[in-house]
Amino acid sequence: MTASDPLILITNDDGIDAPGILALESALAPLGRIRTVAPLMEQSAASRRITLRRPLRYERKGEGRFGVDGTPADSVMMALTLLLEETPALVVAGINAGPNLGENIYYSGTVAGAAEGSKYGIPAMAVSVNQRSSIDFGPSARVAAALAKTVLADGLPKGIALNVNVPAGEAAGVAVTHQCRKISRNLMIEARDPHDRKYYWMHEEVPVEAASDGSDYAAVHQGMLSITPLHFDHTAYGYIEALRRGLCEFDPRAL
Repeated sequence: MTASDPLILITNDDGIDAPGILALESALAPLGRIRTVAPLMEQSAASRRITLRRPLRYERKGEGRFGVDGTPADSVMMALTLLLEETPALVVAGINAGPNLGENIYYSGTVAGAAEGSKYGIPAMAVSVNQRSSIDFGPSARVAAALAKTVLADGLPKGIALNVNVPAGEAAGVAVTHQCRKISRNLMIEARDPHDRKYYWMHEEVPVEAASDGSDYAAVHQGMLSITPLHFDHTAYGYIEALRRGLCEFDPRAL
């Protein structure tokens, strides 16, 4: 690789030594100069949390590899503002052990890594596999490489990141999807520790109702590769004028 080859930043939420990130590094290596900046320890469900009340540190974990004692968002921020020699052409987060579908994108550290890159105007994608044990990362790594090649060539609109979910086994096809509305139910399971004190473990029942057609959940359930374009401007533009009309006589000075 030469300095003219694109710089690709890789991150994740499973930790810098996770097998998914190692598979991703190998798959993307032919496409450009790889730099990996990821949490030292697993940070699943960290969402876009950043570390403010203690110092951050990083460790060199090999050539072009850095482990950060923080979250995925911390890792990408540190990469872009401190560790990288230039702005990367692409940010790829993953490969996550387990899917990131529907409401889970709000909590996902994998999606957060891609979102952080997107915030800086960098094309970004999050890659997850619909499998949690005995995972063969080969198919999802090949998908990631093919999509990365396309994004490097064609780019993405600013502020857009791709959320990619790969089914277990061979994909039946590819579907461009929308984020599913919540179809699961979260439960708090009560148990007792050896001192007979109560504690609770969060459990998710999936699904409790059918996924909507065209959604990420539905596609993966059908054995399809799901690609969802995400943006992170949460403004409800369609409600702005109605809210203005509703508040036309509201005067905070009169409160």
